[in-house]
Amino acid sequence: MSLIYVRSVWLKIITISMFIGIKATVSSAEIDDRHCGVRLVFDSDPAGTKANYILALQLKNSTGRDINGVSIIYKDAEKEIIGNSLLECHVNGSPVKPGSYGECARVLQSVDGNFVNTFGADKWTEIVNTQLEFLYSVKYCEILGFSY
Repeated sequence: MSLIYVRSVWLKIITISMFIGIKATVSSAEIDDRHCGVRLVFDSDPAGTKANYILALQLKNSTGRDINGVSIIYKDAEKEIIGNSLLECHVNGSPVKPGSYGECARVLQSVDGNFVNTFGADKWTEIVNTQLEFLYSVKYCEILGFSY
C-alpha cells in the first residue's frame, strides 16, 4: 500500500466521522425540544381571585438519579426563545425516580386579587387575558440540565 492511499483512507474516515458527529449533535438538539405548555389555574387569596400561569412538562427520568428539578428554555411554535426557568419535578410529592415519569412545573406568573382591588374587575380580566394569550404561545421546552 502506498502512503497516499493510506492517507486517502484516513481522510475519508475522519470526514465521515465528523459528518456523523455533526448529525448526532443536530438530532440531540431536536430531542431536547419537548412539548410543554402553560395552563391557567384560578385560585384565591385574602384579596380575592388569583390567576396562576403554570408552565409544565412531562419528564422521563433516564439519568439514574432522583430528579428534583429541570432547568429549561421555553419556546414558541417556531422554536423562538421566550424565556427560561427552573421547574420543580415530582410524583406525588417525591422526586422523579430513575426509570419513572413525572411532571415538572412552575408558576410563571400570578395575577392576584390586589389587581382587582386596584384596577377593577374589567382591567383585571384584561390583564389575565393578555397574559394568557402571550403565555399560551409556549409550545416547547429545551432541557438544559437537572437538579438532583
